[in-house]
Amino acid sequence: MGTKQRREREKQEVREGILAGAREIALQEGWQAVTIRKVAERIEYSPPTIYEYFENKEAILLELLRQGFERLRDGMQAAQAMTDDPEQRVLNVMRAYWDFAFRCPELYQVMNSLGGVTFNRVEAPMEARAAFQALLDALENWILRSRAQVADVGECADILWGVAHGLIALTMTGRISEGQAYSKALMEQAIRGLLQSWLHQDKE
Repeated sequence: MGTKQRREREKQEVREGILAGAREIALQEGWQAVTIRKVAERIEYSPPTIYEYFENKEAILLELLRQGFERLRDGMQAAQAMTDDPEQRVLNVMRAYWDFAFRCPELYQVMNSLGGVTFNRVEAPMEARAAFQALLDALENWILRSRAQVADVGECADILWGVAHGLIALTMTGRISEGQAYSKALMEQAIRGLLQSWLHQDKE
């Protein structure tokens, strides 16, 4: 490996270390406790070194937001490919969304401005749109295969997303005290009920 390649690898390692350090602090103390100085202390570098990689705390959060949606996208796409059953595809995609939220709660908070995370106005990154597209694809497949008469698939996707996100947020904050398994079962019950209502709404 040449000198240039070695330096690039070392820079990438420091950059990833900064991001990992911020996530560790957030897991232990919450995002409001994350500062450039604390991140520097965590990875044993000086604050000026952090600024060589990220302009400020928000720049760190924006990169974590992008990485989070990238991981979510990959998980939702993989979940969709696990079965050919149209209803199970929708359920699998939403289960992948749920599982990601509790596997990486600190990233989920960044991605959804929870836990004290605030941004200036930010457009959804390409990875976020791709993750949402996985849900749209699963719903469109279900509509085609079930012959449901749905006027707006995007509206249906927003409803499913809202149900899942609402239950996740309530569970994370302890408002639903019965735990993750209970809340996840509620989400699945709600999704099945919604799919059935959309399937039969044209017959009413």
